[in-house]
Amino acid sequence: MLNSSLNHTGTRLTRGGGRGVLLEYSHLITWSVVYILIALFAVIGNVLIIVVFSKKRRLRTRTNYFVVGLAAADVIVGTVTIPLWVTFVNLLYNGSFLEAARVKEVFSPMDIFSGMLSILHLMIISLERVYAIAFPLRHRISNPKWNFLILAVTWILGASVSALNFFLPQGGQWKGTFLVYSALGFFIPFSIISISYMSIIIVVKRRTSMTRRRAMVVKRESRTAVTIFALILLFLATWLPFFSLNLVLYTCRACASVVTFNMVLFFKALHYLGSALNPVVYSARSPEFRRPITLLLKERRFQESFYRGSTTRRSYLERGSRRDRELSDVSESGKTGLVSRENSARLSR
Repeated sequence: MLNSSLNHTGTRLTRGGGRGVLLEYSHLITWSVVYILIALFAVIGNVLIIVVFSKKRRLRTRTNYFVVGLAAADVIVGTVTIPLWVTFVNLLYNGSFLEAARVKEVFSPMDIFSGMLSILHLMIISLERVYAIAFPLRHRISNPKWNFLILAVTWILGASVSALNFFLPQGGQWKGTFLVYSALGFFIPFSIISISYMSIIIVVKRRTSMTRRRAMVVKRESRTAVTIFALILLFLATWLPFFSLNLVLYTCRACASVVTFNMVLFFKALHYLGSALNPVVYSARSPEFRRPITLLLKERRFQESFYRGSTTRRSYLERGSRRDRELSDVSESGKTGLVSRENSARLSR
């Protein structure tokens, strides 16, 4: 979809203030800084989500497996997609069109890949919420291996759609390409998401006719569904403007004259901003994530991974503070070893 914006606004970003220049140097620096900050926040926030998930066993629910898959996709946005986009824009500004074209060959499929992963994960989570609320018992006893299989299919599907970039016509023939990506990357997934949440509403409204136990399960699962719905709204708020810009350019060629490259950069930054805000929204809505992340930031838990065999690490385990146990699950064998060491210490005294 990036092609449509560039084709209609042009790519003349060369140095100087002469006629035809679409981006000033000061704007280039400002936007580069904005994109770098978005990338940093996206990487840090989503890595925190992944680290906390890996350390805390209670967070390893089916929904959270898919949330971590979404976080991994957002890490790709921050580490690969945004840097490639900034490089591409700077190369265009410097007049290095051959190098820019080469970067674009890598950037375009990666941009599509990360975008597809985001919306596919939201679609899968929505379907999973329907299953959890409509069939809570089956959901609880289902084989956890399905989580990994569904995640694998999601990533393969995202990669397959992005691979179409190498086969579908580009440039002046972008219209057909736009329709394909619009259907696969927006209309079909969001139709499924909409149907899923309408189904959830219907099931929740029927809660009065359920047994008390099942009604409590539905209520608990519904809270998670509300959190995921907040992520979906965020995705719409950050992604829809850029999609709408491409849609306007697709239907109205005359409108291209009023679309500046600064507008394209603004909507693209808003598009990427969702990757930085996803962990904020999920942490705010989920206390189980929020508390361990807060502890991780306050006590600098990342340092512990570099000193696992040191005296500092051993003394940390011996203290066994309540807040430390909130961050990581200590195995029963570790607890037994700790008790035996403490008893030995007492006897030696």
